[in-house]
Formats: sequence, structure tokens, C-alpha cells
Amino acid sequence: MLPDFLKTFEIECDASGIGIGAVLMQDKKPIAYFSEKLGGATLNYPTYDKELYALVRALQTWQHYLWPKEFVIHTDHESLKHFKGQQKLNKRHARWAEFIETFPYVIKYKKGKDNVVADALSRRYTLLSTLDAKLLGFEQIKELYASDADFSDIYQACSKFASGRYVRQDGFLFYENRLCVPNCSLRDLFVREAHGGGLMGHFGVTKTIQIMRDHFHWPHMIRDVERICARCTTCKLAKSKVQPHGLYTPLPIPSQPWTDVSMDFVLGLPRTRHGKDSIFVIVDRFSKMAHFVACNKTDDASHVAALFFKDVIRLHGMPRTIVSDRDTKFLSYFWKTLWSKLGTKLLFSTTCHPQTDGQTEASKFSPFEIVYGFKPLSPLDLMPLPLSERLSADGQKRAEVVKKIHEQAKKTLRKRQAVCQEGQQGTARINL
Repeated sequence: MLPDFLKTFEIECDASGIGIGAVLMQDKKPIAYFSEKLGGATLNYPTYDKELYALVRALQTWQHYLWPKEFVIHTDHESLKHFKGQQKLNKRHARWAEFIETFPYVIKYKKGKDNVVADALSRRYTLLSTLDAKLLGFEQIKELYASDADFSDIYQACSKFASGRYVRQDGFLFYENRLCVPNCSLRDLFVREAHGGGLMGHFGVTKTIQIMRDHFHWPHMIRDVERICARCTTCKLAKSKVQPHGLYTPLPIPSQPWTDVSMDFVLGLPRTRHGKDSIFVIVDRFSKMAHFVACNKTDDASHVAALFFKDVIRLHGMPRTIVSDRDTKFLSYFWKTLWSKLGTKLLFSTTCHPQTDGQTEASKFSPFEIVYGFKPLSPLDLMPLPLSERLSADGQKRAEVVKKIHEQAKKTLRKRQAVCQEGQQGTARINL
């Protein structure tokens, strides 16, 4: 686009760690670009000085466009708006201020995410400088563009002006803000570095592609990344080929309430007035009725056993099996010896898989109805009263009702168990 001296010029400038960039525009359309690599003392400038230096270099480059008429300067460094009002200036700032004040300008703040053109110019130098410092002979890829099957035509079209999203800078071809890599060994090298080099952690295909697309561009990049990730020896040795690892065998369905229970702890709670900071949770695997007992995190196996006898066995009797995780309390010699003497079998969940039974709901009945055979009519029904107070006149009829409820509960549990197994078809079976 050719400049029109009857319209207002606009400048967008930006600076990064090792480069500066600017663009001259009219009606939001670019007329000319400028970028420069920082070196020597300018590399040590603070951020404010680098942003101001980018403005000074842009004015020096396009001063013949800007002197006749007032123009607008856009910057993403908000403190530059107050440059005119500074009372004290060091020698460098005073020299730059004297030069800037020869122009009729207005400074406007523009958010960094909107200042993408000038930002891209400065960050391209950052990428090129990093690659040039780490790769011996990196400059030689300039010679490969002319004969490359993927980029030769585009490289020639960008000899003077940008072609679409492609632009040449210092002999390198860029697609927007990404370096175009010709068909050579550097492509595989960059993919391997993004996948497992340096601080990379042998990420999967998706994350490796995201890392590559932040800096590089070439056709069929996804295909190359998938090929190299599939051949990575480290990933084959360390990562499982089968995901998920297998079908975990569910526990047997209980036949009646409070014969098979599971237990666990809820830790890290605020301390109560009585000094309790944890909850001991006991759940009946058949009815899903639960008891929540306040306890201390420091309680050992003997204290936990005492709580279990007081709040569960006193009310529901001795269980046949107890399911728990591999907590040190449940693996202690005292705990194992106690229940072996009482005839209760201990079952432990698989490591890193605490959802052992996988049952999420029991039935349409409430836990109270499954255990006691009737719905609670008042809060008094929830109290641990003697059983003689709850017996109806027709005991046989009540027993049949309870049996029907238990059969319905077992039927629902089997149905949920079958759904879980159908969702894991085609995987190896792992017994607990």
C-alpha cells in the first residue's frame, strides 16, 4: 500500500528481550515494517528503555513521512503515555526526548494482545537468536528455501513484500510469527526436542504438536510428530500399551445388611472443641447405610477397633468381611490378628484404585428400609430402640416383606455391576 500524505499516519511499536519491531500504518493497513536485533549495551536496557528505544528507531526510520503532519503512536507499554510529563530525565532519556519532541505526535496505549503486528516483529528476533545460539550452522537453512518443494514458490513471492500470511525477515521465511522449516533433518530434530529434549517430559502427540505450532510451521507437521512419537524408545519402555490397564474384578454382592462393610477415614478437618479432627466412615455395602464416627488422626489400630465395636458391632453384629484401603492402621499386626480371631475376613483395595466395588447406588429403597424393613415414620424410628418395640403382630408377613426388599436390592446391585463390566469389555481381567 502506498502512503497518502493527506491521511493520518499511525505507528505501532513493541520490544522483546533481544529485538524491537514497528509498523507504519494508515487506515489500519500496513505501509512499511521495521525490526532490529538488539546487541551490546541495548540488551541490558530495562523494559521501559527498550520500548522507548523502539519508538526512537521507528521515528528515525520514517521521519520523512512523519514530520509534516501530526501522527499517532500506539504502544503496549502504558507508562510511555506520561513521557512528556516527566520532570527528571537521565542523559539517555533527555537525548531521546529532544529528538522525539521535534515530531507532532500523540501517544495512545494499546493492549498487548491487540498490538500483534509489532509484537510479532520483535519476537521473531527472539526465536532466531535462540536457534542461532543453540544450533551450529542454523544460518544455512536460508539456502534451502530456494530449492525446497514446500516453500520455494512462497519464498520467491515474498522477496519484496509479504504474501498473505508469509513474510521474509533476514532471509528467513515466517508464517505469521512461526519459522518455516524446509524439508531437511532439522524438522526431526525440532520434533524430538519438543517431545523429549531439555525440560520436556516425553509428552503425547497432542501436546507435542501444540509446542511445535507455537514456533514452527511446515506442511504435514502432524504426520511427522505422530511418526516420531510412535518410534520413541523411552515412551515404549515407560508407558503402557493398554489403556486402561484392565478390568478390576468387583467384590461379591452381599446377601443381607451389615454382613459386609467397608471403612475409610476423612482427614484434614478443623479440630472440634473435643479435640477431634477426623471422621471414621463405616458403610454397609448392601444397604449403603453409613456411620460417621468422630476420631483423631493419631488414633492407632486399637482405638479404631474400639470405635468400631462401640458404634457398629453393638448395633448390627459381627460382619463377615471388611473392605478397606491399605492404611497403616488396617495393615497392622493388631488389626489383622484381632479379626482373624473373630472370624472376619479382611479385604484390601488395589493400590491406586480405591473404588474397589464400583457400586454407586443400591436400589429404590432407602438404607433404613433395607435394614429394618419399613420406612421411618418419625425421628423416634431412627433411635436404637429394642427390637421388640418394632415387631408387628404378623411376623411372617414382615419377614416376607424384608426378603423382597433384599432381593430387589441384590437385583439392582447385579444390574449396576453388569453395566460396569460392559463398559470395560476388551481389557484384561485383574483380580483383587
